Amino acid sequence: MNLSLLATTLAATLFLAVPATGRAPQSSATSAVPLPPNYQIIFENSDVLVMRVHYAAHEFVPMHDHSAYPTLYLYLNDAGEVDLKHEGADGFVAKRPPTHTGAWRISPGMTERHSVQSLSDTDSDFLRIEFKRLAPTEITQVVRGEAPPTSIEDVTTDFQSPSIWVQRMVCHALTACTVGKPQTHRALLIAITSMQVKTSIGIRNMAPGEVLWLPADGRYWPPVSAGSQSLHISFLYPAIQL
Repeated sequence: MNLSLLATTLAATLFLAVPATGRAPQSSATSAVPLPPNYQIIFENSDVLVMRVHYAAHEFVPMHDHSAYPTLYLYLNDAGEVDLKHEGADGFVAKRPPTHTGAWRISPGMTERHSVQSLSDTDSDFLRIEFKRLAPTEITQVVRGEAPPTSIEDVTTDFQSPSIWVQRMVCHALTACTVGKPQTHRALLIAITSMQVKTSIGIRNMAPGEVLWLPADGRYWPPVSAGSQSLHISFLYPAIQL
């Protein structure tokens, strides 16, 4: 439901963020071959690796590899079809359908080697969120989350497995909102639209596709600005103790 900003939700919240690494992402979990520059790492820790991906309109991206991690794709704009041509004698082509802002897809872990041919008249921007510690058997089929209707103003659970919990939050145009409960699991907060987040050190502006890491510190989820849309991924399994 939509929630008004209460004094309790304005309690100081610690945000941990890992900046862009400055290194070229690798083409697989074990390969030393860098991915094409279309893929840029914006966040990484022991649980997850987040890449921002950009295909220009009608761009061709040469053959490259992807890791075998289960992966969530979060689409940041409306774009047209893309052909993914896989290597091999049969060289099958998977056609990615048109994407819509806020839609997402989770795919099982599988090693991929393919080239990309954009058929879109517009650029395509999305996040590739790789789950580094999920068992291969946990996600066994593709699951899709459609872009929410403009009439939806709510917090919804879009996907849940034993290890992760994916929630979408769409705020009313005039009212800031929050999940409204203590953060008992570490989580990744992802801006789908431009938004502001109330942090312990002030207001943070987030552009579409930017992320914040939220520790499991028991404090309340941070409130986000009116009219915004975001995705939250909670990690339900024990953290690695450093």
